[in-house]
Amino acid sequence: MTMPDPTLSVETARARGNSPAPPAPERVTSQVRQQYLEHPFPPPQRKHSYREHAAFVRRVLDDLGLDPTGWRFGDIACGTGLMMLDYALEFPEAEFVGYDLSEASVARANEVLQAEGVKNARAAVGNLLELREVDSFDYILSWGTVHHLAEPDAGMAVLCRALKPGGLLRLGVYGHYGNLDRQIQQEFVRSLGEGLPLDERIQVVREWAAEAGFADAVTAPPVDLSDDAWVVDEFLHAWESPLRLRDVVRTLQAGGLEPFLLTDYYGERIPLDPAEHLRNRHLVELAGRLELPERCHLVDLMVRPYWLSVFAQKHR
Repeated sequence: MTMPDPTLSVETARARGNSPAPPAPERVTSQVRQQYLEHPFPPPQRKHSYREHAAFVRRVLDDLGLDPTGWRFGDIACGTGLMMLDYALEFPEAEFVGYDLSEASVARANEVLQAEGVKNARAAVGNLLELREVDSFDYILSWGTVHHLAEPDAGMAVLCRALKPGGLLRLGVYGHYGNLDRQIQQEFVRSLGEGLPLDERIQVVREWAAEAGFADAVTAPPVDLSDDAWVVDEFLHAWESPLRLRDVVRTLQAGGLEPFLLTDYYGERIPLDPAEHLRNRHLVELAGRLELPERCHLVDLMVRPYWLSVFAQKHR
């Protein structure tokens, strides 16, 4: 099977100055699923690279005075399960369920869990947008998924609904403002590789990386350009739309959640209070009059994180 040509995406049409109709969610889902059937992600090189992510969540729960014993964790969508693996090892007292729309990714996830002797986690085939869980999870992890949906708000609403009252969500997405360099890189390789088969577009990425002299140092997190799945996920994705923090916060609040912590990809805390980023007292006063989504928007504009990792808690 061949993956649909991402050069036909709505993003490409926008870059050409056109104003296409929004894509059908079913079409985007089909394209993304096909991509991850052919190139499951994360790749094996990332095995046990999420230990610090899990340890950071442990510290957050400790700071909140929460004991996760007996909790039900959801990893939606879990991909090849490597992040869920490290979380399950960090939290042996909890149960983990991962969902992903790629059968190939789910199979690989269950294989690695079995190989590692993990008994408290499993993966199953499931589409985030079709998830019927209600008040089901004590903690939900959704890492690098919502920005690959045609309707991110609908995906976040599903996550909010699936969380138990009092439960926690950690949502990780590409930031709209901090992701500009990568969007330019993606558009450049789309333009060079338009009409070429996928394997040739992958080679275009590698050749241009060498020509432009960029490597791991200009990507966050670093990308292994020798790995096809990594190149496709980062530069040739079937559908990708980085998000504004303000929009994320508004959607989570509409779903009954209150965001309380923002970090980058690696867990570096980013204060949500604009006063932490401003020195001028008048500007701080003006920012203090704003509602939370608008205050977050100011932070997004000032810091411009490449990655937005939002912790939020559902109202009891």
